[in-house]
Amino acid sequence: MNADFEPREVEQRAQAAWTAGDVYRVREDPKRPKFYACSMLPYPSGLLHMGHVRNYTINDMMARHLRMNGMNVLMPMGWDAFGLPAENAAMKNGVPPAKWTRENIAAM
Repeated sequence: MNADFEPREVEQRAQAAWTAGDVYRVREDPKRPKFYACSMLPYPSGLLHMGHVRNYTINDMMARHLRMNGMNVLMPMGWDAFGLPAENAAMKNGVPPAKWTRENIAAM
């Protein structure tokens, strides 16, 4: 590796280019085919782990690939905040479910 490599500088240039190119904005084109990419929404029953990274990276890369190849892609993201795993974890830890859920969502 080059001893002069400065990761922060590379990251700043990349972020600036992405902002200038407005690459985070998605515009729907009614002439293009549609694709709905739905990942399993995470339960806020604990902290994020490598399984989350794997699952969401795969779907994110697929959605980006499809967009780059001309498709309208809808990929919603959210929380399965009212599932039994979150409620059971809250009860196991002696915390009210609403408090447990909000704290885990904030951490995630």
